[in-house]
Amino acid sequence: MNQTLQLTDYIPQYVSLYYVDYRDDLDEHEDIQEECIRSNNMEKLYEKAYEWYEEQESSNMHDYLEETRKNMETDNLAGEFEDHEDEIRELIYDRNDSDPVKDLIRNSSVTNFFYSLGVEISGYLTGCSLRGESVAMACHKVRRALHLKKGQFDEKIEELVENATYGGELRIYFNAMFDRLISKDPENDFKSIRFHGNVVVAIADSRNGSGHHVRIPLDITFPFRRENLFVDSQVHYSYANEVCGMTNDWCDSTKWETGMIPFTGSVRKSRMAEYKKQEAAYEQTFRSGKCTFGDMNYKRHRDVRYSNEYPAGCRCPHCGTFWID
Repeated sequence: MNQTLQLTDYIPQYVSLYYVDYRDDLDEHEDIQEECIRSNNMEKLYEKAYEWYEEQESSNMHDYLEETRKNMETDNLAGEFEDHEDEIRELIYDRNDSDPVKDLIRNSSVTNFFYSLGVEISGYLTGCSLRGESVAMACHKVRRALHLKKGQFDEKIEELVENATYGGELRIYFNAMFDRLISKDPENDFKSIRFHGNVVVAIADSRNGSGHHVRIPLDITFPFRRENLFVDSQVHYSYANEVCGMTNDWCDSTKWETGMIPFTGSVRKSRMAEYKKQEAAYEQTFRSGKCTFGDMNYKRHRDVRYSNEYPAGCRCPHCGTFWID
C-alpha cells in the first residue's frame, strides 16, 4: 500500500493552523496595504501575517502532530511516526483550511484611496497674493482632465479651484477593500478604472497640507496607471486625515470598478511617487540624527524656535528651514 495513503489515515481530517480573532484587522496597517498596492501582490501581507501568527501556528502544529502520533500508537506504529514526521508535517500543512490573510481582510474596514489624474493646479504663490495661474485657466485644466465641456458643472469646478487656495494635485477619492485593487495576474495588470456616482474630486497639496473637494455626478473612465494609485493615509500630508479630519466613509459616494480591456486615452504620471521617495529620504536623514533644509515637516526637525522679527515664523537652527506665519 502507498505509504502516503497510509499516513493520511492517521492525520486529523480537519486542520486549522490559524485562528484570527474578530477584533484583529488591517485598519492600523495601511502601510502594508500600500506596499501590496505598489508591488501588485500580497506577498508582504502574507509575510507579516505568518510572522504575527508564528507562535500560534507552531503550537497548533505541535498539537496536530501529537494527535497523529497517538493515532498511530494505537496501531503500534510509533516507530513509523518517528521515521515519517517531516512527511506528516507536510501533510498537515496540505490539510490546513485556514488563511490568516483572508480573515484579516474580512475583518477590516475599507481604505481611503485616491487616483491621481497627474494634473497640477497652481494656487497662490508663497508670501504673496498672486496666483500662479488664473482661476479660468485652472478651471479649464480641471474640465479637460475630467472630459467636461465648458458649462458643465461650472459652479462646482469654480468652487473647487477657488477654495483650494494653495493649489495641488487633481485627484479622485474613493473607498475600497485594498485586495480588490491587486490584479489576479501580476503580469497582467488592470487596463482601466471607471469612476461613477457622486464622484469626489479634490485638489490636494500634500506638501503643505491644504486642499478642497467637491462631489460631481460623473461617469468617467481612465487608463489604469498603478503609479497613480495611493493609500491616502500613506501620503504626508494625508488629505482625509491630516488636512480635513474626515471619517472613514467620507468618499463612499464615489463608485468604481477596474477593467481588463485596454482603454484608449491617457493620464499623466503623478508626481506623488517622487514626492514619497523624497519623504523617505527626509525620514532616513532624521532618524540618523540630522535634518534636511527644505523639509517642511516640523516633526523631522529638532529645537525649532519662533521669531517675531520680520518675516515672523519658525526656524530650524540646525539646517535653516524657515516656516513663514
